[in-house]
Amino acid sequence: MVKARKSAGAPELVFRWGASNTPLFPKLFAMVFVAAAFAFLIGSVRIRVTALEKSSLQKAAVIYLRDDPEGRALTLRAREGGPFPSRFEPTQWEGMAGLESAALDAVRFQPQPYVPALADLPAGNRVQPLELAAKGQSFFPKRSPASGPAPESAKLKLAPALYSLSGISAATLPEALPPFEAPVAGAMPSASWRFLVRLNPDGGVAECVSLEKGGEAGTPELEAWLHKIRFKPELGKPFRWIAVGIGFTNQPVADGPDAR
Repeated sequence: MVKARKSAGAPELVFRWGASNTPLFPKLFAMVFVAAAFAFLIGSVRIRVTALEKSSLQKAAVIYLRDDPEGRALTLRAREGGPFPSRFEPTQWEGMAGLESAALDAVRFQPQPYVPALADLPAGNRVQPLELAAKGQSFFPKRSPASGPAPESAKLKLAPALYSLSGISAATLPEALPPFEAPVAGAMPSASWRFLVRLNPDGGVAECVSLEKGGEAGTPELEAWLHKIRFKPELGKPFRWIAVGIGFTNQPVADGPDAR
């Protein structure tokens, strides 16, 4: 190892471990001063240590009042005499309803009462006296004459008429119907007749199917009559289905009375 060179005047040790030439009196004076100050503080300072007193428990009393006149009186007394004054509520005041009604009456529009003017009755008595029949005699009201000639029942005949059910309106039904040559007898006029009809492009009947029970009397005659009817054609619909009903009404006969 390489040792660093030291100067000729440098000491051999860093600290002076041997006896020093400092006097002893300053050290003793400092120790005596500190001891005297400590003894003075211990003898003069007094710390009072007192025992903890037991704190009183916090208690409260609760009084339950029932909803009766006595309970309500005590409640009002407690609110008035308590540390917290009760808050005034105008809606709970007994005179609030009367005051509100008076204020509304003051601002409400009150029209003058209507007093109708009295008019005198006419002097003449317009009530016609009743004609009473004499005792033992019958009295009948007068018959008013007929307004027109009575219809001649001999020139009326039962004939079928069409009414629409579905697929066609009442305004587009044909006005002129072919004559019904078959006899109308039995329950045929009172029955409900409904037919499903398929129309051609020109409005003719291509096919018709009865929607009633099969085998009813008069069904073939009505189907043959429907094939003679021409309905109004509709462009763009080559074939269409409609539903019609047939009812019987008395219609006048142009060529004389019914021969049956």
